[in-house]
Amino acid sequence: MEETALSFEQILNATVRLLRTTWQASACLFLQADDDGQIRVRASDGVDAAVAKSLALKPNDPLLTQCMTKNEIVESKALSAKDNLARALGMNSLKGMKYVLVPVSGQARVLGVLVLGPFPKDREIMSRESELRSAGALCAVLSAHWRLYEWISNFLPQVNHELRTPLTAIQGSIGMVLGGVFGQVGGEVKAMLEMAHKGCERTVRAIEDYLTNQELPKK
Repeated sequence: MEETALSFEQILNATVRLLRTTWQASACLFLQADDDGQIRVRASDGVDAAVAKSLALKPNDPLLTQCMTKNEIVESKALSAKDNLARALGMNSLKGMKYVLVPVSGQARVLGVLVLGPFPKDREIMSRESELRSAGALCAVLSAHWRLYEWISNFLPQVNHELRTPLTAIQGSIGMVLGGVFGQVGGEVKAMLEMAHKGCERTVRAIEDYLTNQELPKK
């Protein structure tokens, strides 16, 4: 039977599911800022998928700010049942419970937040900081690989459209001039046009070879 390659979304969700199970939590979410600056769920397990997908948090939320700007693990002792995140997690009451927010850190900055919980407020979590940060680092690696794949996926069509297409048009126009469509061309002008025509031809061929042989990274 032919194996079907997993998408990055499936891999991220499977990772989040593994983290939730490992930490014996009811829910686990990986939050990340989108292009508009809203904090959204990138992957989740243990919560309603439709609710998680529609969740949009402000980056200036106190807990998110502390976690992301200070690169700190935060316990959500002040989280209210009216909070958007609490509603997304399906919590009607957080009395006696807490969530843990873990920074998902890249090399230069914090990329997002990993949310785990709920845990009883008397359960010791912070003493396992290295394990929590390792969980956040795993999400960061997968997210970075996903972004690289998306960038390459967009880059190759842009090379074709933005570079090869106009070069082909230039090559064709020079060929028409050299062919005498607009009158005879001779001397140094003809030599320069022939040089430009051959240069375009070599460049177009090199781009075609690159696009033909280029393979996207595995999903």
